[in-house]
Amino acid sequence: MLTDHLATWAAANADDAAVTYVDHSTSLDGLSVTATWGSLHRRVAATAAALRRVVGPGSRAVVLAPQGVDDVVALLAALWAGVVAVPLDLADLDDHPAHVHAVLADCLATAVLTTSAVKPRVQAFFDAPVVLVDGLPEGELDRFPAAASDLAMLRYPVDPGADPVGTPLSHGDLAAAGRRAVTAFRAVTGRSVTVNWLPLCHDLGFVLGLAAPLAGRLRTVLLEQSSVLEQPRRWLQALASGQDVITAAPDFALAYCASRTTEQDRSWLRLSQVSSMVDGGEPINASTVRVAVDVFGQCGLPPQSLRTCYTAAGAIGPVTMTAAGAPPRRITVDREQLSAGKAVLRTDGRPTLLVSCGVPVDGQVLIVDPSARWALPDGMVGEIWLSGAVVAARQRLVCLDGREWLRTGDLGFLHEGELFVLGRQEDLLTVDGRRLDPHEVELVARAAHPAIRPDRVVALSFGEAVVVVAERSQHLPPAELDVTAVVDTVRAAVAKRFNVRVRDVVIVESGWMPAGWTGRPTRAAIRRRYLDGEL
Repeated sequence: MLTDHLATWAAANADDAAVTYVDHSTSLDGLSVTATWGSLHRRVAATAAALRRVVGPGSRAVVLAPQGVDDVVALLAALWAGVVAVPLDLADLDDHPAHVHAVLADCLATAVLTTSAVKPRVQAFFDAPVVLVDGLPEGELDRFPAAASDLAMLRYPVDPGADPVGTPLSHGDLAAAGRRAVTAFRAVTGRSVTVNWLPLCHDLGFVLGLAAPLAGRLRTVLLEQSSVLEQPRRWLQALASGQDVITAAPDFALAYCASRTTEQDRSWLRLSQVSSMVDGGEPINASTVRVAVDVFGQCGLPPQSLRTCYTAAGAIGPVTMTAAGAPPRRITVDREQLSAGKAVLRTDGRPTLLVSCGVPVDGQVLIVDPSARWALPDGMVGEIWLSGAVVAARQRLVCLDGREWLRTGDLGFLHEGELFVLGRQEDLLTVDGRRLDPHEVELVARAAHPAIRPDRVVALSFGEAVVVVAERSQHLPPAELDVTAVVDTVRAAVAKRFNVRVRDVVIVESGWMPAGWTGRPTRAAIRRRYLDGEL
């Protein structure tokens, strides 16, 4: 159990640094606050005692604390007390209030763990006992004797356009995820450092910022996501401050951070000590890998340190990951054949460049025809099914060939043992029997006209009709926008590249699109607004 690890490290390594939070809210350079294993253990026990005074074992408690030591204390206190933790991103109180209300209604929580500073904001959403994790006198509470199969956490992905669906995770799931991550990252106990700015309610953020450090006695450095997205060099500074550093970011955010790194930043930042910079949590774009290797390579990042991984709803932590010591494999495949469901290697013409997500970290990956439910050979595109320890214990599984499998809803194929992920099955564009990757259509649309904001383009399908929704560039005054010219240019570019007619091209105001915490537009919400006539 993760709490077993905490107790062990607190007893044997009480004075070693466990968690460091770099606070940029009051200082440009950031103020560091560090908790040792001993102090973390004492705070967790005190908070667990306070929590158990208001709820019993098996109850559910929402964790809404700012990123940092307090957030770690709150999550571990719930596990220590035998209470089911429901971690949420504090930023969603402002960014996605409807999502927060929906999660609260779904999870049936009877308490909330937060801090004094944000208590008034939390109470506006939550009419239940509030347990403050800061300023508590030290107290003792024996760990609740939870079994590995007992429910430990409900994880809710942020999708403002969809009904909330929590993934139940057991104590055994959390502990196993930490152990797998330590092995996959090749982390060294007592030496490696993880640097994490992803929310702890995010799958990669939880594994990188909590589970792996506890499993492997690794020091973790936490930053606030908003401070990193505001100034990405803060993340890079943190990476440059340690040895054998491990970090991760979703593909969209990694590309953003690379684009915001200036020549001046690259002149003094040194990333040679980063052993793993993992691109994951979203479909991997070959352009992101290329730009990241180029930009961060100028700061000394070894090209083999950039790794890719695949994560899935219903699983915990990386499902697959590229090997340490070698750059992610890239292949070029025939675009027309890929649209027909076959990955055929090709180098001439206009092939599609794809990046591997690596090999299974644990368990097995199977590519299955989703309709016929039979396994497909290498090179055939189908739904990604998972089996083994990476699958959360309480997931709904299907049976095939005498084994139980998790259906991910993601499409991909295997090539020489490595997984290549194409995206969500529900997002696929199907036209005249051909399957088109919406991300490729979006890349063509965003490059078609400078009036389009590059990071705010979404391609949707309605039956066999393709619709492109794009935001006006924030650098273009509204009065200078020639909508007709933009629409015609986008239609022509997509038709030329894919031989597909776009039914609608909708240009909306900058900032209109609902987006997740990484800034990537959320398809479900945009689809709903289109159908409701809000465009």
